[in-house]
This record gives sequence, C-alpha cells and structure tokens, in this order.
Amino acid sequence: MNRMNTRADRKILSPRTRKFFVLLHVLTSMTWLGLTIGNVTMAIAAATADRPETQHAIFRALGVIGDYLMIPVSLLAFATGVVLSLCTRWGLFRHKWVVVKFVLTSIAILLTPFSLVPGIHDLVTAVDATPAGQFAPVDLVGLFSAGAVSLTMYTTCTVLSVYKPWGRTRKPAPRKPEMLSTVDV
Repeated sequence: MNRMNTRADRKILSPRTRKFFVLLHVLTSMTWLGLTIGNVTMAIAAATADRPETQHAIFRALGVIGDYLMIPVSLLAFATGVVLSLCTRWGLFRHKWVVVKFVLTSIAILLTPFSLVPGIHDLVTAVDATPAGQFAPVDLVGLFSAGAVSLTMYTTCTVLSVYKPWGRTRKPAPRKPEMLSTVDV
C-alpha cells in the first residue's frame, strides 16, 4: 500500500539544517536571556554606584546594548523559533507548549522595541543632561520591572522547551483507511 504523503510525514528540513536552526535558536535565545541578566546586573550596579562617573558609564553601556544587541538578538531568536516550529513535527499551533512559547516570545518581541529600549534611551538622555560630577536623577523601577518580567518569560520558555508539557492542542483527526488503488492490486 502507498501511504499518502501528509505534511507531518514530510521532512521539511534536512537533519543538518534542522540542527543548525536548533543551535542558532538556542544561542540567540540564551544570548537574549544573558543580555537581560546583564541589564538587571548593570541597573543594580548603577543604583548602588558610589561615584557619578560610574553611574554615567553604566547607563551609556546599557544604551549601547539596547541599541545594537537587544532588538536583533530578540528578532533572531523569534525567527529561528518560528522556522523550527513550522518546519519540524512540533508545529506552531500543534502543541500547547509551543503555543505558549510563541505567545510569550511575541509579547517580549513587542515590549523590547516599544518599552525596554525607549526606557534605556530615557536613562541615557538623563545621564547626558546631568553634569559629570553629579548623579543622574533616574527611576530604575521600569528597568527592574522589565528585567523581572523578561527573566520570568525567558525562563518559562526554556523550561517549556526542555519538558514539553501538556500535549497537543487538539486530537489529531483519526486516519481514514487507505483505499487500494487498482495499481496496487
């Protein structure tokens, strides 16, 4: 009997290409997590700095990270995750854990350019407007909040990737018995 070739049966990515995308996804996702940990660490260091020059340098470094790394890394992590979900057996909406990761990452993708990076720019602007020998009057609550939310989301995504809980989003349709064609007889 010939089996009908369904989307789930096809190999969309070769094993080598799939491994490349898995590696790229893991690297970019962990980089995104690392950047977030770095942001929180730098915010703590700036909040506890004993010299204004240290505070100013830390906020300017945060600005560089925000401008050059946060958005490209987040987009690459998101894109590689979408490619893997669409081109492997997991599917984008086939398994509940993938859907949750997609939703969490989509939220983070929106918050990064529209909230986090502008918040970092506000810190840099405050530093630029403050004389060199004075501490910049800044509110770090937003940066700490963004860090806490981001760390929770990325950790959740990592746990979901490892444990793959909850099963499928819906039961697969029962297979219909395949009909024998006259060629097969």
